[in-house]
Amino acid sequence: MGCRVWFLVLGYWLMVTPLTAQPVRPDTLRLSQLTDRVYLFDRATLTITTANTSYATLRQLPAPKRLTNGEPTNPREAYWLRLWLHNNTDSAHTLHVYVGEVQTATVYVARPNRLDSLRAGSMVPTDGWASDESDQYVPVSVAPNEQVELTMRLANAQGWLPRLTRTSQPRPSLAVRLETDLFHQRKVAQDFRTNSTELLYRSWIQGALLFFLVFVGLIYIQYRQPVYRYYLLYVLAGCTFALLKTRSYTALGHWISYFPMVRTHLLETVMWLGLAAYLFFLSELLDLRTKHPVAHRWLRRVAWGGVAFGVLYAVVLLLTNDGGIQQTVFWGTRYVLIPVYVGLLVWVSRWVRSPLTRYVILGNVLMAVVGTLAWLRAGGVLLKGITLPGGVDNLMMVSFAVLLEIIVFALALAHRIRLIDRERQASQSAYVEEIEQRTAYEKRLAEVEMLALRSQMNPHFLFNSLNTIEYFVLKGDEENASRYLSSFSRLLRLILNHSNEDTVRLSEELTGLRLYLELEATRFGDEFQYTVEIDSDIDRDDVVLPPLLLQPFVENAIWHGLRQSGRADKRLWVRVLMNDPNTLRFEIEDNGIGRRQANDLKSRSATTRKSYGMDITRQRIDLFNRNYPSKLDIQLIDIEEHNQTGTCVRITYQLARTTQRI
Repeated sequence: MGCRVWFLVLGYWLMVTPLTAQPVRPDTLRLSQLTDRVYLFDRATLTITTANTSYATLRQLPAPKRLTNGEPTNPREAYWLRLWLHNNTDSAHTLHVYVGEVQTATVYVARPNRLDSLRAGSMVPTDGWASDESDQYVPVSVAPNEQVELTMRLANAQGWLPRLTRTSQPRPSLAVRLETDLFHQRKVAQDFRTNSTELLYRSWIQGALLFFLVFVGLIYIQYRQPVYRYYLLYVLAGCTFALLKTRSYTALGHWISYFPMVRTHLLETVMWLGLAAYLFFLSELLDLRTKHPVAHRWLRRVAWGGVAFGVLYAVVLLLTNDGGIQQTVFWGTRYVLIPVYVGLLVWVSRWVRSPLTRYVILGNVLMAVVGTLAWLRAGGVLLKGITLPGGVDNLMMVSFAVLLEIIVFALALAHRIRLIDRERQASQSAYVEEIEQRTAYEKRLAEVEMLALRSQMNPHFLFNSLNTIEYFVLKGDEENASRYLSSFSRLLRLILNHSNEDTVRLSEELTGLRLYLELEATRFGDEFQYTVEIDSDIDRDDVVLPPLLLQPFVENAIWHGLRQSGRADKRLWVRVLMNDPNTLRFEIEDNGIGRRQANDLKSRSATTRKSYGMDITRQRIDLFNRNYPSKLDIQLIDIEEHNQTGTCVRITYQLARTTQRI
């Protein structure tokens, strides 16, 4: 009975085993033996092919060799690693293939009925990543008791014209390892804790650079000056550089990694374009165009050379993806550029006399110190394995150095604006002083001209008055001659008192006008009547006006209107009215022959008498309006109604708003 049982068990095992298991190969990694991670050296096989060899033709090649540590690589070849995984446990496992800094890695997972192709690498776009988190990992799932074949292709990415690639850099790394899921999760968490401070500082720096970019852009839109344009381009270069340095496992890094070739090779181009913008900005900031024109021209030539070199570099690297050219350019240009740059700073500090020079030196010193510390820290020379309080050691990055320099240059621009503002204020003060001197000079000229015009009026008036006195004397009318001479002397004294005054009170003007009207009434006799009406609301001592303003109009009305009239009642009205608190109206009205008939008489007269007083008065009013806040306006109104003729002169006097005095 016992033998029969053993035969049944043996037969069942022989029938079931071919269906549930595959033979275990010698190059197989059993997952039960994998505790955390394992490198594939001495475990996987290696096949070296050209870059164009496909997975389908791989098995047709000669037998592979064992992968050993230190295997030399060539950037123009592809390296195929093969390994079998055997999940000899009762649970499913997920392994993570770490490919490191390889540019392109393709992991083929072969099962009996399926072939999966998964990608990773620094030159693989984000949408091609096998992992949602990083471009360095490929997750591989293995079912219980399943055996799968892993074939990994490691190679450099090809440029747009790969045939141009001739150098041996960079060499693909074959240091591939497998990690268990637990180890991988712990490592990701540890990396996050380690890099969280660095990510925080980097995000802060990027935010600050973006703020400067927007702020300077708004300033340039407002002012459109070259110094702001070049500063904006420099900030743009610094901001772009900081964004391109974003870690690929961040959200922003995921987006930028959609263009891995551009991201990798654009950094050097951005650096050269930023240097060109900096040289343009430096020339404008220190005003080298004016102070050192030769240096200005040379700086601009070097800047344009930097632009051309940066563009050429980007084109060549995109066409070839030649890491050798990249390394040669990186180190070769530094050996040339650093001494030239230091020499430029020494020249600026010694020969450029400007209060902004110290900002240039300070910004470059900060850039050099922080940039050097960042370089030494990245190379493991400085602060290796050391964390400073607050994680400030994570600030040792080139982006932070660029930010410090941009802040210093912002202070330099603020100082420049302050200097320009001071110069503008000084220029405006000088201009205002010049305008004031010119205005005072013009006003003095106007006063002299008005004085000359009044001096012309005085002889004109004296001539008319002496003619009248002569008329009375020749006529033998001694009484009227004596009375006329008395009034004339009083009027002459008043005119002499006002001869050096720019303005007189209304009361004084009316006193002189009444004396003049008395003289004319004496000459005309009883046929001439005059009336002076003054609004009671007007303060005669508070209102001021040019001297002898009304007298020429009264004289013109008498001599050209009333004297030619045949009327027995020659009338003249002088009215002083108030339109509003800031406006007075003077009216001089007569019932003479009117302007039309007076002009006809003048045209037919052989001895035309020109009204010099009226012409002089008009010139005085024009000068008065140009030099004083109060304004005078004259209207001549012809009176022709009910068979009556005459003329009305209406003078509108607009007083200054703040006071009734001029």
